[in-house]
Amino acid sequence: MITGLRVLPFAPPPVHGETIGSYLNRLADANHLTIGHLSSLIGPGRRYRRDDNRVGYWTTSMLPRLAALTGRSVSSLVHAMPPLGTIRDPGLRLPPSLIEEITEPRRRPACQLCMARCHIRGLVVRNTPSHDCVCHQHHRWLLGDEQHGLAQLPEILRANRRHRRIVRRGTHASTALAYIDARDRLLKWFTADASTPALQQRWHDRLQVLGEDPFGDPYRPSDARIELATYPEAVVLTELFVSPHWRDHPQLPAEAARRLDISPRQLPPDVTRKPLLQ
Repeated sequence: MITGLRVLPFAPPPVHGETIGSYLNRLADANHLTIGHLSSLIGPGRRYRRDDNRVGYWTTSMLPRLAALTGRSVSSLVHAMPPLGTIRDPGLRLPPSLIEEITEPRRRPACQLCMARCHIRGLVVRNTPSHDCVCHQHHRWLLGDEQHGLAQLPEILRANRRHRRIVRRGTHASTALAYIDARDRLLKWFTADASTPALQQRWHDRLQVLGEDPFGDPYRPSDARIELATYPEAVVLTELFVSPHWRDHPQLPAEAARRLDISPRQLPPDVTRKPLLQ
């Protein structure tokens, strides 16, 4: 044990993939401490946001101090929160590449029902890749703060299973980049004045299932809701963009239209642009 530190009265385990800030805030909440006071026990006191996952300011002494406060081994903390591993091996802290910056895992709340099942009542923020946007155990959408139920949107569940299969077949970086490319194109497509009526109807039907957004703009859905509404189509484009055959093929637009069940004439110019993976 590090001199002067005792295990906190309440030391819940970190959730796998939880951000460092989320875990420290949960520790502070469980022990009725301010986050500033808790962080001062670990090292230089500072206020951590729950989505904070940076370790550039951590010193090698801070990780053993966190282990002492939680009664957990350093290795178990690193396993749950991998960024902590770079504290022990500074050589791992390489400047991120452009692709790594673009495809950085998204920080989002963990499934509230899963957390309740584990007797965790506080907010848990996890660092997860784009394809980890659905809880199949509870049929919930995890992007954004609303965590919509998907019982009436089975196509979202099917699309996510397909998304996960695409990820298993390819490399994480290329698949993540392809999904971001597809998602952003569809966001522009959704908000365009002139778009395909059939697809617009599909998307608005899905939005209707979600109900009213009490905090949103009544004339424009939030980007998080648009991502849910267009998600099946984004996965269709993702699969084409990661395909070595289709991403260079002159008939990519026609194939995209076929898989989206629309006429090639209804594709906006943005969809016919070559994928970012080129």
